[in-house]
Amino acid sequence: MRKANYAPMYCALYPQLAEIARSHGYALAVHGTLARDMDLTCIPWTESPADPADVVKTITSTFALKTVGEPDTTHHGRERWTISIGFGECFIDLSFMPRHHDSRQSNKISEGESAPCNP
Repeated sequence: MRKANYAPMYCALYPQLAEIARSHGYALAVHGTLARDMDLTCIPWTESPADPADVVKTITSTFALKTVGEPDTTHHGRERWTISIGFGECFIDLSFMPRHHDSRQSNKISEGESAPCNP
């Protein structure tokens, strides 16, 4: 039998975290095992997603959580934040994929249409 972990608590938080991400223009994806921490990635999903700091501020104020240290930049330009849940070794590792504004594509794609596929 494996040691108990925080996965059930992380799963209970996910729906509200996903709604916060959505309200700021991001899709939220879970990756990892949820055994030690909750690894989440915010993926820009609208033309003008909010600044990552605004998303983190909403999360920390909604759940009375605290950030740990300063955000850093990791692989492929992801901005990574650590959020302490406040007990034990329980925390959220929240990454944001870079927000790119390609005017050529954004002018060609309207809401609900797909981007052209170039081989």
